[in-house]
Amino acid sequence: MSWAIWITGIPGSGKSVLARAAAAALAAAGEPVKVLELDEIRRTVTPAPRYTDAEREVVYRALVFMAAALVDAGVPVIVDATAHRRAWRDLARRTIPRFAEVQLDCPLEVARRREQARTGGHAPRNIYARAGRPGAAVPGVDVPYERALAPELVIDTAAEETAVSAERIVRLARSLRPPGVLARPRPEPARWVVWITGLPGSGKTTLAVGAARALAARGAPVRVLDAVGVRAFLLGGEPPGAPQDAEDLVHRALVCTARLLAEAGVGVIVDATSPRRAWRELARREIGRFAEVQLVCSRDVCWSRERAGRWGLGAAPAAAHGGPPDVVLDYEPALSPELTLYTDVQAPWISEAEVVRLLERLERAAAAEGGIATAS
Repeated sequence: MSWAIWITGIPGSGKSVLARAAAAALAAAGEPVKVLELDEIRRTVTPAPRYTDAEREVVYRALVFMAAALVDAGVPVIVDATAHRRAWRDLARRTIPRFAEVQLDCPLEVARRREQARTGGHAPRNIYARAGRPGAAVPGVDVPYERALAPELVIDTAAEETAVSAERIVRLARSLRPPGVLARPRPEPARWVVWITGLPGSGKTTLAVGAARALAARGAPVRVLDAVGVRAFLLGGEPPGAPQDAEDLVHRALVCTARLLAEAGVGVIVDATSPRRAWRELARREIGRFAEVQLVCSRDVCWSRERAGRWGLGAAPAAAHGGPPDVVLDYEPALSPELTLYTDVQAPWISEAEVVRLLERLERAAAAEGGIATAS
């Protein structure tokens, strides 16, 4: 478990400059930090952003989910995001135990000049030039910017030098470190992502949990990401007003989270039906070391298993999920998976052993490339 700091302020207030400066100072002291810049995350999650209220709600919840996943993996995080609605930062505070908020103050005129002079970074250009137009939603101009009510740190970026402000954030970061826990001396070498896909009821969760447990017992850091959990966090039960492309946003956020964890040195097993092949192909393009496991199972067997699992009609009713069985009619199987398992005819322990062997090969490849110590 680590910590997260959210730097918030209107566009042009200096969030990215301070996030990078603080991260660089911590890294120079042997305390590497991951900076989560919303505009960079959006390149994967919303490559063609609409900036609607519904889309922003899902995107910011996805940002909180990613930060929490990294913190849980022991990676310190600095979030660089306006988050003009206070509720999004409050969600991060409730979700991440060691959390702090840095409120940047900056006159609108100064922020406008900075935005006009911006040349680098991932933020869209000329934000304020669009303000006041029909449909515009520039925080602090077209839509209200809600300041933090009780931030751990307030910085006037028009009056204070960057180096001084960055040092204040560094001190705040060190105060958040859990007692007795030393900073990670260096970033962990990148690991891998294995995506287990198949029809609902084909055995994805059983294989994912079993394989992760087997590898973790040998000392390898492994995280299971399941699409059901990600969807629940991002959509909150799919309230009225959820974007029409919500499922696409969920899967893109799932890909982005898996990539961030793998880059941070955590092996990731994705447990997701993901009926659209394009989502898994996106993961293959985005993630350096990636493998896909295709589960093949007759629809009748899958339906029977899914029904028993949801309603507790099998041998272990206590494990029932509740709700109606999941039904997918337009599932697109993988074209070239690294492993194919026929789970309607193959014993579960044999399938699990096959997945574990695949994970071990990926772990050895990561070790050879990144100097990871592996158990013999």
